[in-house]
Amino acid sequence: MKQDSGGRGRALGYSKLALLALLVGSGAAVGAGIANANVAHPGPRPDSVVGSWVGQAAQPDQDPFDVRLTFVSPRGGVSRYPGDPACGGVLTGDLDGDHYEYSETITYGSFEEVDQGCLNGKLKLTVDGDTMKLDWTSVNADGEQMSASGELRRQGGTRKN
Repeated sequence: MKQDSGGRGRALGYSKLALLALLVGSGAAVGAGIANANVAHPGPRPDSVVGSWVGQAAQPDQDPFDVRLTFVSPRGGVSRYPGDPACGGVLTGDLDGDHYEYSETITYGSFEEVDQGCLNGKLKLTVDGDTMKLDWTSVNADGEQMSASGELRRQGGTRKN
């Protein structure tokens, strides 16, 4: 009798060891996959856009103009263009892959208020440390595609990505 129960005990012990090895191996593979995914595809932190940014942008074949963007969260902020005429608005959007995309709604200094004003548009922003690449697009009242691009720098300290 002791041999029979001992054989069953060993068989049960081997089954538990095999199951444990399978679980540990699976966990290691999943953990390695997560680690590799983070190393292979580093992206910006969701909040790396938060803060104040200052610089210049320009439309093709035009003089540059001052740009000030302030983000209180990755989902939105405000734009200010202190030139003549001054204008600005509200930005709504979020992180989209390796860049941010925002819709800009001009709330003051638009074409409705002055002869030469700002247009609503779309912004694509790429953040690399304390530098931001800005690409802006819109369509004017005549249906013409408009674009501007530039580079901004973070104001008031640095932020790690």
